[in-house]
Amino acid sequence: MRIRDPLTIATLAVAAWALIVGVVAGARLTGVPVALAASIEAGAAPAPPMEGTVRVDIPEGASSDRILDLLYGAGVAEDREALRTWLLYTGVGSELSAGRYDFALNTPPAEILRRLRAGPDRIERITFRAGLRTEEIGEILERARIFTAAQWNAAVANAVPREFMEGGDLLGYLLPDTYELEEDTTAASLLEAMLDRFEAQVTPDLIQEAADQGWSLYEVLTLASVVEREAVHPEEKPEVAAVFRNRLADGWALQADPTVQFAISLGPVNGQGSVLLYSWWKSELTLDDLAYDSPYNTYLYPGLMPGPIANPDIDSIRATIRPASSALFYFVASPACDGRHLFAETLDQHNANVEIFRASDCGN
Repeated sequence: MRIRDPLTIATLAVAAWALIVGVVAGARLTGVPVALAASIEAGAAPAPPMEGTVRVDIPEGASSDRILDLLYGAGVAEDREALRTWLLYTGVGSELSAGRYDFALNTPPAEILRRLRAGPDRIERITFRAGLRTEEIGEILERARIFTAAQWNAAVANAVPREFMEGGDLLGYLLPDTYELEEDTTAASLLEAMLDRFEAQVTPDLIQEAADQGWSLYEVLTLASVVEREAVHPEEKPEVAAVFRNRLADGWALQADPTVQFAISLGPVNGQGSVLLYSWWKSELTLDDLAYDSPYNTYLYPGLMPGPIANPDIDSIRATIRPASSALFYFVASPACDGRHLFAETLDQHNANVEIFRASDCGN
């Protein structure tokens, strides 16, 4: 039977047209994940960069819509809805990584998602352990083939002191931590990042807490550097700090071996002879070493040294400001040889601990 009702004919025509459009659109959309899969496979060549680049910071926990807004607002995505369509039909929204990216303007959607899945632009991460000298940081960077020691030393020499710094030296202020190195990181910008990290963690409240006890920040760093070199385990740092704070309060000499190691490294010929022979920290000190005349030798001179001997971490700095509440005056290595110590309040207790250590396998 032939249909003659115009309304019915129109309705069928519209339905047929919608079906055709749907099929075509569906075919296009189903091609999206296929194309994207090909473009984001490992080793796939990225799209050629277009003229002009922009830096975009994707914050941790950002939603897909927030990421789309950032990319579109920065000019990375020419069409926000096109990128949203790719994101929707590929289902990779949960795989996008936060971080800092340098994008070409009007980057194709497939390349944007490939980059965001691969992770932020960086060369690598580098960790500086606590207790290093400034020169040691340069040696580490050179061994890692990131910068030469000469480039690092030049950055140190040309660094502009911050307002919170005393002493005219960076030693003590280069906060040990893990740092991200990006394509444009220089020795100078890495140094500034370390000072930024110090300023962020050593807060004005912490500095004021020390000042309320009669300690300047530089004095705190000076003693914290000794705590750092003596304490292997973070949980012992408040006790080690208490020993040295108690000695200072009673007018004793600190009698800390790391200060002698530092003093020797500053010896004749700018210390290069001793550094070449024993590295920056001579491991076995002799009686002659303990008698070496230097204001850094805390066996000879009571009170604090002229300045820090290493870069302490935030745990050592806090421990120096907030030492354990105790009457400890002595410590010796634990017989377990695990880097821990036996602490004592009196000389008799300390001598007994020394005998325990000497009788152990570690002491032998």
